[in-house]
Amino acid sequence: MMVDELLDMYRGGAITGYQVVVDCLQMLDPKNPEPVLGHLPAEVLEDMWNYTCRYDPARMRSSDGVLPGIDQVKAAQKWIEDRSRQSTRQNLAS
Repeated sequence: MMVDELLDMYRGGAITGYQVVVDCLQMLDPKNPEPVLGHLPAEVLEDMWNYTCRYDPARMRSSDGVLPGIDQVKAAQKWIEDRSRQSTRQNLAS
């Protein structure tokens, strides 16, 4: 499933933000997270950031049984951190 389709379902109320987060993380290429994460609105990225902070594969469960890999979670966390830093620098420069 493509990111745009997930976002359409999310905006239409068919799935939760949590489901978007987990599905996007599962399709994320840890070496190139931009194609997945670059499409997400701020509120979903915030949910994703919160998910990455509490991610513990030993304790977490998913309704479909498949959790994103630690490499996917760490790549998403780093991408969000980098984007946040870049945004802060841009705001300070303006």
